[in-house]
Amino acid sequence: MHHRRRHTIQTRQHNDDRSDRGAATVEVAGNLALMLLTVSVGAQVAAWGLAALGAHYSANQAANTARLHGSSATAGQDNGYTMLNSAVGTALRDPTVTVTRNATTVTATVTGRAASIIPGISPPVTVTVHVPVERVG
Repeated sequence: MHHRRRHTIQTRQHNDDRSDRGAATVEVAGNLALMLLTVSVGAQVAAWGLAALGAHYSANQAANTARLHGSSATAGQDNGYTMLNSAVGTALRDPTVTVTRNATTVTATVTGRAASIIPGISPPVTVTVHVPVERVG
């Protein structure tokens, strides 16, 4: 009888091992998918950050050009686009630069969309900078 009991226990363990067959593969596949999603989201956030940084740099350049004595909103806008093309490249998609200037303040706004790392996701980017107009004498 003792011999039979041991055989029964071994049979149960053997049956339990068969029910776990493939579990490690499923677990690895699930973890791999989660890791890829995490890396993709991180890369998308980095792309958005790069686009926002470039937009901020371009808006600052546009505003600082337009604020100079004798300058204009058009000159600031042109400089903003020059900065976007040379420094930002394709990190900011469909960019627009808008510059307004009145007697006391220059406002430069750069808008666009961050490059898409995750298909279908292209976060918007909007940066606005306000600076005083340069006064002489």
